[in-house]
This record gives sequence, C-alpha cells and structure tokens, in this order.
Amino acid sequence: MCYPVGHNIGMNAEQWAETRRLKLIENLSISEIGRRLGLDRRTVRRAVTSETVPDRTPCPVKPSKLEPYKSYIQDRLREYPGLAATRLYAEIMQQGYAGKMRIVWEYIAGLRTRQREVFLRIETQPGECAQVDWAHCGTVQIGTAQRKLSCFVMVLSYSRMMYAEFTVSQCIEDFIRCHINALRYFGGTTKKMLYDNLKTVVLSRLGRDVRFNPAFMEFAGTYLFEPVACNPARGNEKGKVESGIKYIRTGFLEGRSAPCWPGINADMRQWLEGTANVRQHATVRAKPCDRFEHEKLSLQKLPEREYDTSIIRPVRANSQARVHFDANTYSVPDAFAYKALILKAGVGEVRIFEDRRQVAVHKRSYERGIPVEDPRHYDALVAAKKRAHASKLKEYFLSLDPAAQAYLDGLLAAELDAGRHISDIMDCVRQYGKTEVLQAISHALQFKAYGAPYLKNIILQQRVRRGLVDQVEIKIPAKPAWTQLSVEEQDLSLYDDIFKEDTDDAPGK
Repeated sequence: MCYPVGHNIGMNAEQWAETRRLKLIENLSISEIGRRLGLDRRTVRRAVTSETVPDRTPCPVKPSKLEPYKSYIQDRLREYPGLAATRLYAEIMQQGYAGKMRIVWEYIAGLRTRQREVFLRIETQPGECAQVDWAHCGTVQIGTAQRKLSCFVMVLSYSRMMYAEFTVSQCIEDFIRCHINALRYFGGTTKKMLYDNLKTVVLSRLGRDVRFNPAFMEFAGTYLFEPVACNPARGNEKGKVESGIKYIRTGFLEGRSAPCWPGINADMRQWLEGTANVRQHATVRAKPCDRFEHEKLSLQKLPEREYDTSIIRPVRANSQARVHFDANTYSVPDAFAYKALILKAGVGEVRIFEDRRQVAVHKRSYERGIPVEDPRHYDALVAAKKRAHASKLKEYFLSLDPAAQAYLDGLLAAELDAGRHISDIMDCVRQYGKTEVLQAISHALQFKAYGAPYLKNIILQQRVRRGLVDQVEIKIPAKPAWTQLSVEEQDLSLYDDIFKEDTDDAPGK
C-alpha cells in the first residue's frame, strides 16, 4: 500500500515495544507475532532489529493531473481574484486538462484561503466624511397592513456620531428627507458622503466610470457635499456605517417587541441620545458625543432655503373622483373626475393639484387599501343625484295615468312640497299597487284633497270596507334599492275565465 508523501508506513511506539517483548522475551516467531498484532512480517522484522521506533517510510505520490495547469490558474486569479472555478475549469479543459472539476475546485479554494485580503484601517479628519446606508429591519404592522421597515443610518467617520431613522420605503424622496433630518441633527454637513451602489445614488457604473442619479446630485449640489460610491462588493470601504447597523440590530432591535409605527422613531431618538452616542466606542476608545464636540466645528453650514422632499407623482382621477397613491385612494372634488392631476405627498399629508391650484388635501395614510375621502368633495354630486332622482320619480308618477298630471297640478297649486309628496305616493304604489292608488287619486280629485296623507287615508278606508288587513311595508336597510322595486300588476280577469271554465265542466252541466 502506498501513502501520499509525508505519510509514513510503520507502527506506533506501543506496537514497537510489544513486538520487541514478544520476540526477545517470549521468543515467538516473526510469523506468530505478525498474526497476534495484525502486522506484516517485514514490519515485525524491522521493529525487532531497530533500537528506536522505526520511521515511517514515505511512498512516492503520483503527480496530479492538475499540476501542469496550476501556474496558469494562479496567474489568472492574481489578475482576476473573483474568477469562478467553473470558468477556470472550462479554460484549462481547452488546454488539454482531463481531470475532474472537483480537483480544480479544491485547489482554487485552497488558494483563496491562503490569499485572504488584509485591510488597512484609515482614519479621516474631522468634518471630512460621513458614511450612509440602509438597513432592512423586517416588517411593521400599520392598521391592517404589513409594511416593510427600513432604517436609514448615517455615521460621521471621525467622531462615530450616529443618526438613524425608520421609514416604510426607500424611495429617493424619503432618502433625501432622511439626509436632511440627519444633517439637522448634526448641525452641518461633511465634505464627502460615502455610499454603496444604491439606485437612489448610482444609476450605473462601468469600472471607475460612475453615473450618479440626477435627482440626488441636485440635492448634493444644494448641500455642497461630494457623493462617493464604494467599489462593487467592497463593504469594508464603509465599515463604520456597517458597524453602526450591526450595533442597531443588536443594541436596539434585538429583544424588542413588535415595532409600533411611528412611535419607533421616538424610541430610536431616545436610544441615540441616551445610549448609542454616549457609549465608550470600542475602536476610538472615546464617546462619540465627546469627539463630536471637536468635529462639529469643522462641519459645513447648511443652506438657508428649505429643500422640498415631497413625493411628486402625476395621477389621474378615476370615475369615482379618486386618485391612487401608495396602495390607498384619496378623493378629489367630483368636478375633477377623469382629469390628470399632480400629487405631492409629505410625511403627514397628501396634497393634490391641477396645474398650480390645490384642489384637495388629506392626512396621509400608511396603511393599504384605505379610501381617504373628504365628504365635501361629493356635495355637488349628491345634490345633482338628488335632483336626478326627483326628476325620475316625477316621470314614473306621471306615467301611472293621465289623472296623475291633474293631481300634480293640484299639489303645486296648494304650494306643497311636490317632490316629497310624490315620493310618498310612489311608496304607496309599491305597497298597495297601482290600481288602489289610482282609485284614491280619482276620489281625492273630486274633493280637491291634495297630499300623500289624504291618498293613504282613502286607500286604508277602502281596504277596511273590503275587509282587508293593512300591509306592512318591508324595509331592507342593507339593500335600500330593493325597497324601490315594484311588482307589475296583472289583469285579474284571467282568473274569471279560469273559474268560468271550471263551472262549465261541473256535473249536471
């Protein structure tokens, strides 16, 4: 049997000692000793003749199929450290490699383990740089909706003074708003800001060629700082904010009950001022708040003019005079239904404009599927609907019989509320039927008794004379439209014909 170089054939010290005892004291044969100890006779013979524990003899190892290609792999990884093992495997196969992928993978894994990068710690000057990033913090329950919770974190590189704020979105408007809140918290801005390759900051990059987001650059130009994008996959370049995020997870979020929105931001501010920025920082061996006293003198002044961080979106009102924003709907006056409008959303309110004229303002909802409305927006529509309903009701009333027109004229001459009386009369039509109501109208016209109460009284008296019990009107609050239904009256002479046929067929006829 052969072993790889460095692995020796032989026995351990215990076997060596027992072999010599059995031979030199017990006087057993080499074969017998081998059978007892399970050793080869040559191994037993070497042990007996050796004054010390025999060295294990190395056996030459067959060279690896990968050996001719190792220098090529090393050169490629030196030039491109992130090159995939599968890519290198394909390349050396084209050069004649006939071994397995596993050998290549194990060799490359060993190289990368030995070539771990060593980082140089760099300290910045006061007011020179800040580092910014987002942290994903699970979800938060807002009403009946569950929203993703993010945490904006900014750390001043020199003092390690930290600002953090929770949001339910990472849109560029919220990103800029959090910047402004952070810079107000610090009382100034640094010369540079360091970012990961966030889409809100970097639109695209090719090597060192970086294309920044124009909307973010407008903000940076107003506050006069230089945005700097980290190299891809180089999280160590913004290690200070990464450490800050880790500290927030372990020192603030860990072990807390479910976050409450927006109260979690008040808790965060209290934690920053009472814990995070007054602790003894493990790296600089000082409190961030103490080092900040020196750094704040080097911060650049903030601009005097207010920067608008409202979310601005073009919207179109639907058929119900509502616009959609952030999974909710907001009402506008009915005159703006179907129109193109502009929506501006701040932290607490949503405003809607036509050109530059504000047409609606609402408190902003962070739930989902909530209809936010102002009842005044529908006043004109409700009034118009009422007028339309009254006109339609009058049309139905006049279609009953020509006598209905004469009764309407009487209502108007008596200066009564014709709309209300017609509505009550049509209720009687649905309850008692068209025939009974027309009979009552004919009777009332003879005596010039105008008004729905007179007609209902006539109907009830006629029903009492015929021995009929008054019908109870059915109201269905959940389906008010159903109470407006009326049953088409049938010609009762049909039953007279049926009864006549029965009489003709009777016995004796």
